[in-house]
Amino acid sequence: METSPTEVVDLASIPLSSEVTKGLVPAQVEYVKESVIEINEELSCVGQSLRAVAANLSDIKSNIKPGNWRAFLKSGSINCSERFAIDLVSAYTNWLGGSDIEDNLIASLTPRSLALMGSKGVTDKERQKVFEAVGNGERITEATVRGLVKGNKKKTNKSTQRTESEKIKSLKEKVETYKKIISNLRDENKKLSKLLSNREKIESLV
Repeated sequence: METSPTEVVDLASIPLSSEVTKGLVPAQVEYVKESVIEINEELSCVGQSLRAVAANLSDIKSNIKPGNWRAFLKSGSINCSERFAIDLVSAYTNWLGGSDIEDNLIASLTPRSLALMGSKGVTDKERQKVFEAVGNGERITEATVRGLVKGNKKKTNKSTQRTESEKIKSLKEKVETYKKIISNLRDENKKLSKLLSNREKIESLV
């Protein structure tokens, strides 16, 4: 739930399940609902702040030279790590700057996760999977985000496929070769048996 500072939220509109309110007196239920409103407002502010920080960092990067940008990141001028700033700029440049994602959803994701969501080839549909997971209350880690946006995509490796095909072909050829060898050995065995039989007959006559 995202609200503006001037928006008045009706406590009755705050959904609390019977499991949450079980055994609570009305005053306690009201207190929880009021806290929910405040928490959601603060989360929206966090998301707004992250978006604003990302936008400002991106503006700085686009208005100074690469060497100055790298020096700026290492200067300690801003109260975040170099990696934190780089990830926010990456996210803002690749998708966040043009997205209407709700601020509270941004607050639920790390800068690294936001950057992953802007990786090459990631679509809006795949980013939506992350938003849905956040909305469903799932535990979202950077590994989770990576799995959701990249999935189990396995690039088709034609050379590997050819190799497997060649292996199968080679095995089949070997099987056929062994069959011929076995057949030849059987023929040789029959010939030897016949020779031995004839020899025994001759020896019996002598």
